[in-house]
Amino acid sequence: MSNTQQPIKVGIIGTGIFAYRHLRAYQALGAEKYQLVACANRSRDKAVKFAAEAGIPESAIYSDPLELINDPNVELIDTLLPVQYNRGIVEAAIAANKHIIFEKPIAASLEDARKIVLAARKAKTVVAVAENWAYHPLVTAVGSFIEKGGIGEIVNFTYDSTRPYSPNSPYYATNWRMNPEHPGGYLSDGGVHDMCHLKIALGWFDTVSAFTTKRHTVHGADDTLASTVRLKNGAIGVANFTFCSAGMKSLRLEIHGTNGSIILKNDTDVELFNEQGESVDTQYIKDLAQEVSSGGFTDVEGELYNLYQTLRHGAKLGISIDDCFHHLAFFIAALESAREMKAVKLPEIEE
Repeated sequence: MSNTQQPIKVGIIGTGIFAYRHLRAYQALGAEKYQLVACANRSRDKAVKFAAEAGIPESAIYSDPLELINDPNVELIDTLLPVQYNRGIVEAAIAANKHIIFEKPIAASLEDARKIVLAARKAKTVVAVAENWAYHPLVTAVGSFIEKGGIGEIVNFTYDSTRPYSPNSPYYATNWRMNPEHPGGYLSDGGVHDMCHLKIALGWFDTVSAFTTKRHTVHGADDTLASTVRLKNGAIGVANFTFCSAGMKSLRLEIHGTNGSIILKNDTDVELFNEQGESVDTQYIKDLAQEVSSGGFTDVEGELYNLYQTLRHGAKLGISIDDCFHHLAFFIAALESAREMKAVKLPEIEE
C-alpha cells in the first residue's frame, strides 16, 4: 500500500476535555484515514482512561510528551495542552520530523508566536493550528464572495460576538483558563475564533482602539472588549466581544460595501442587499458554501479532513500559521490600547 493510501498514525498529547472531541472527529472520518496509536498525559490515570476509549495499547501510553513525539509509530502529533506549552511541543515535533496540529491561540506570548511561525516556515513537516472555525463553509463562502467583489469595496462593518456567562461549564473550571498565561484569557482564547471569521470575511486588520472590562472573577482576566478598527484595505468598523451575557449566544457581522451589504448571522445564515438596499437572493453564496466544504465535513471534522488531504494529497491547509498569528496579534494590540488609552497598530510577524 502506498503512503497516500495509508491511514495517518496519530499520537495525542493532552487527554483532557477536548481530546474526546477530537476522538469523535477521528472516528467520524474513519479508520482508513486516521488511527490513534499513542497518547500522553502527565496524569497517567487520565491517559489510561482516554486510551481505553480510543483503543490505544497500554504500551503506547506516555507520561512524557517527548517520548510520544519520538515514538517511531507516530506520524502526526495532535497536542491539546495549555497554550503556554505550544512552542516547546511544536519545536520538538519539528526536530523529530513529525507533523503537528496544536490548539489555538497560537501561543501565550507574542515572542513565542513569532518563533512558532518562523520555525514552521522552515519545517519540512506540516505545522497546523487547530482552528476549527476556519472550516465553517458559509463563512468561507461569504469571504470568497466579498473577495470577488460581491459587495464592491468594503466601507464599514459592525461585529457583535456574545457568549453567555457559564460558570458550570467544564471549560471554565480548567486552571489554565482561570489563571491564564495567555493575554486576555477568555477574550483571546475564545476570541481568536471570532478573528478567524473576521479575517476570512474582511481581510487583514491594521489598527485598533479599545476598551475592556471584567465582570466575573472566574474568567481570570478582562471578559468584555469594545473596539474600533481600521483594516489594511482602508475600511473601518467596530468589533465587540463579551463572555458575560445572561444566556444570549449570538454572532452577527454586518459588512457594507460600495455596491451592497451582507449580513452573516452565526455561521448558519446570510442575507444580501444590493445598492438600493433591496434584499437579494443568496443561493449563489449557499452553493459556494457546498463547494468549499471539506468533504462534506465542518468544524473539527472539517479541520481533520483538510489535514488528511494536506498530508496525503498535498492540499492547502484551510488556515495558515500567519493567519493564526494575526488573530492573537489583534487581542494583544487591543489590550494594549485599552491599557494605554491609545490606538495601536497590530504587531507583525517580522518587525
